[in-house]
Amino acid sequence: MGRMIPRLGQGTVILISILFNLQLWAQAADAKAAAPEVKAAAAPAPKFTSSSQLVLVPVVVTGKNGDHVGGLTREAFRIEEHGKVREATIFEEVATIAPVAKERTAVAAEGHSNFSFGDAQNWRMTIVVMDVLNTPYLSQERAKQSLMQYLQKSLRREEPTALFGLNQSGLKELHPFSTYTGVLIAALKKVRGEVSTVEMSDESAQMTAEMTDSLDSNSVSQSADSISQFMKDAEATLAAYQQRNSTRTTLTAMTQIAHAFEAVPGRKTLIWASGGFPFMIDDPQAFARMGTDMVSQYEETWRAMMSAGIAVYTVDVTGLSGLSTMTTASGRTINFDASNRAAAMTPTNRTAASKPMTIPYNKDQQRQMTLRAFAEATGGLPCVNTNDIERCFAKAVEDSRAYYLLGYYLPSDDQKPGWRKLKVKVNAEGTHARAREGFYVGAAVEDTPQVRQRQIVDALRSPVEFTGVRMNVREVPAGSDTKPAAPGKTRHEFTVRMPAKSVMVNEQNGNEVDLTVVAVAFGANDKNAGQGENHVAGKLKAETAQKIKRSGMAVEVGMELAPGKYDLRIAVRDNLSGEIGTVEYPLEVK
Repeated sequence: MGRMIPRLGQGTVILISILFNLQLWAQAADAKAAAPEVKAAAAPAPKFTSSSQLVLVPVVVTGKNGDHVGGLTREAFRIEEHGKVREATIFEEVATIAPVAKERTAVAAEGHSNFSFGDAQNWRMTIVVMDVLNTPYLSQERAKQSLMQYLQKSLRREEPTALFGLNQSGLKELHPFSTYTGVLIAALKKVRGEVSTVEMSDESAQMTAEMTDSLDSNSVSQSADSISQFMKDAEATLAAYQQRNSTRTTLTAMTQIAHAFEAVPGRKTLIWASGGFPFMIDDPQAFARMGTDMVSQYEETWRAMMSAGIAVYTVDVTGLSGLSTMTTASGRTINFDASNRAAAMTPTNRTAASKPMTIPYNKDQQRQMTLRAFAEATGGLPCVNTNDIERCFAKAVEDSRAYYLLGYYLPSDDQKPGWRKLKVKVNAEGTHARAREGFYVGAAVEDTPQVRQRQIVDALRSPVEFTGVRMNVREVPAGSDTKPAAPGKTRHEFTVRMPAKSVMVNEQNGNEVDLTVVAVAFGANDKNAGQGENHVAGKLKAETAQKIKRSGMAVEVGMELAPGKYDLRIAVRDNLSGEIGTVEYPLEVK
């Protein structure tokens, strides 16, 4: 782990064919039971799936001193969705505990797992993302130093923290969860600064402006005007291209993090240390001008974030930037403080903003508004316009210690896709409640072979392991029944075990199961050196279904490999639930 995303060429196809000759085992302790009978699956017809209609709402309740207020009952809470009262059928006061993750280098005997925290509930963990993609270069070092100071002074040993970086190449895991500040600081020191996409766009715009000004001052010919306009159009196209790439990379990173921690129950704290990222909160159609594919990616990101229960604490690492005023295109100065922030976005100003040459626009202001809106939408806190970044980190960690978890189901006649506004009220004097301000109901997604293939490829390319399907991978020792391999290669078989409740068994359709398993070995320069794939689908006998529910199940997948060192990645997609799990570990073939 901790490396860049592997590069899969456009011509690389991971899932080429579906094989049905795989045996299916019910797991009983560590021994494999006899293979149960599985009826051959017919070619799957296109179907539509949607995300769970259970809405979980973590709520942080604090008193006047900022500490958690405990002992409240269900009756003290009121949930409103678009103004309608929703009855909380799920209620729990959660006190989190800190997990002790196993070292990944010490799992050879136990196998390699994508979930090393065990089965206990309510783990506490903090995820920190150092975002250099959307952060000005001069602010990147300052942010890194502030985080290291926080780790040195304030991080308690029992607070597990994972570090990630985000740059133009995408998300990178700097260090998995650890309670040792020394290794976290060492990993953070390796982060190198780079020019952000915003700065590249600004530099390009400035250069274009200087060159077109020169053309305007030296010539008034029609040819010069045409060249000037061409350069301006080219600059706008480049800026739009850079913005699109930055947006896509940011959305992908958020989705990958959500999939990585969705198996961990409860509320997760994500500290996003950034200069501000491109993200529309409640209007997916705003992405349509960047391409219709961006709309589906936006929706996928929101579904993943909400399903994983992630609260984002946005930290503006640019610090105090003197944003108390801004100047309109007409030259008028507008004061911009807490008392009139809302006034700057009144209907009158929004109307004026749609007219050319009257836009009261300030890039820094819009950047901070996005940071605020995203944090509040997910139930976190924004930390902007301050130099005390250390305090921002400390507050985010403190909020993860205790909270209330409320949940309700959407009515069957109220499934319309779109953004839903939430408001949580607490009837307790002197308290303040904070919850996410909304959630996204996704449209039904057509579950086709193409969609499955894309999702599996995305999971295999992710720098973090997905946990939608919990799994453990162990290589099977070669035996007399091992299949022969091509000259210069050996056959390698792997057992993929999934514990109880990790696999869906559809009792309403004859105890149906449907799994796709893909294994890929990446060699030097992240080239695909070998792969294997299998599909297990069919209806189980009642006895076999009960064994799987009690003890889980196991599937085997194999491939042929030449001698060398590889990065092995195995993905399992549960095609009934749409969930995906992945495991990655180093493999040496001698």
